[in-house]
Amino acid sequence: MADIINNIVGGRYYILELIGRGGSAIVYKARDIHNGGIYALKKYITSDPANRKRLLEGMERELEVLKNCTHPVLPKIFDLIKIEDAFFLVMEYIDGIDLKKYVDEYGTLSTKMLVKVMEQVCSGFYYLHSLSPAIVYRDLKPANIILCKDGRIKLIDFGIAKRYRTDIDVDKLALGSKGFAAPEQFGFMQTDIRSDIYSVGVVFHEMLTGKMPEGNKCICYDYKEFIQKCINISPENRFQTACQAYKELMKNYIHYDAKLNENAVKFTNSAYKTTGKQDTASVKKDYDYSKMPGFRSGALWQKILGV
Repeated sequence: MADIINNIVGGRYYILELIGRGGSAIVYKARDIHNGGIYALKKYITSDPANRKRLLEGMERELEVLKNCTHPVLPKIFDLIKIEDAFFLVMEYIDGIDLKKYVDEYGTLSTKMLVKVMEQVCSGFYYLHSLSPAIVYRDLKPANIILCKDGRIKLIDFGIAKRYRTDIDVDKLALGSKGFAAPEQFGFMQTDIRSDIYSVGVVFHEMLTGKMPEGNKCICYDYKEFIQKCINISPENRFQTACQAYKELMKNYIHYDAKLNENAVKFTNSAYKTTGKQDTASVKKDYDYSKMPGFRSGALWQKILGV
């Protein structure tokens, strides 16, 4: 099955074009000849037969992670097809561009756009981390964040995602993208939800500055408190949940950017107490919260994170 474009896979999916290629998979755009729907077919590939088992495990892991998950940033999976030595996941087709390509073509994102993206990432992580057992994504990077035309995002490639286990101390395999993955993903200890928080900080730093942090050190001034806490080498010193990370991001956003908007909240030095809770007495009463990320959509789950 070297060239499957213009062919039918699984007796149902007519392959229209190649839309993506990674280290272990090729993604095609396909049309369902029965209902006319457009889908993405992810074909796992390897030139080394010894890797076949690992790739199959990755495919089955991705299927297991996503088949029962429902959240706006998670792609839907509809089918699994096995043909001879080829394996396909039939997935939701996402019409968009990954952030790596976007930055390569258009430059770094505006701060407003970046905060909106990370708001959705944190919401997706909050959902995954709240499952029982929690799902740890472990592969957040610009190439795995698809930006749709309407501003929504989708996270892709759950091939190394895992369910958190309480009975082990160290991950058996070192998995993750160098630079974006937390130190513990390379065999130092077991990864948990705080490993995803680390990647949030790295991605935000790169998208904001165009550069990676230098040795777990934030090299920018704006958002330094947020980024530095995310990428702390010790998981105990990071934000412990995606919700905590989101709240600090919004605090930083209001401080560095929203003050430029005539409708922004006017914070005094006492606006945030040591507990991190907002002192409502120091906030301008006529502030329109519908303009704040997390409240614009009106969705309950986004408002909860925005509180």
